[in-house]
Amino acid sequence: MGNVIQFPKCGRTVSLFGETNLNSANNWKQYCRELDALHITEIVEKLTGYSVSELRRDARNPDAVEARQLFVLLAREHTTYSYPKIAIVLNRDHTSVMHLDKRKQSTELQALLKAGNILADETKKRVFGTPAF
Repeated sequence: MGNVIQFPKCGRTVSLFGETNLNSANNWKQYCRELDALHITEIVEKLTGYSVSELRRDARNPDAVEARQLFVLLAREHTTYSYPKIAIVLNRDHTSVMHLDKRKQSTELQALLKAGNILADETKKRVFGTPAF
């Protein structure tokens, strides 16, 4: 079992005896098809119109909060970013990000999240190609 790697986020198990070179973080990222924060911000901007700089502002209006919550939910789903790393991207404290992750989702946000997941899958196909599995 020492020669097998389990990828918890993508649910894949790989034997190190195969041809796949998983020595670098970039190879792992490509193998798990993990997106970057930049990809997530592009998706959020397409869906809500809020750019990275607007997500990082101190605005508390409902639309800005919903856009931030969408970013957090998509980042948790499509990246391996921790709460502190997402907080750095959003210029927030990690506890604020945890609150956004656990906050009740409105029906509008659920529709945006569904559309965001579709866009994330399209982005993965564009960046990584069609999945090998």
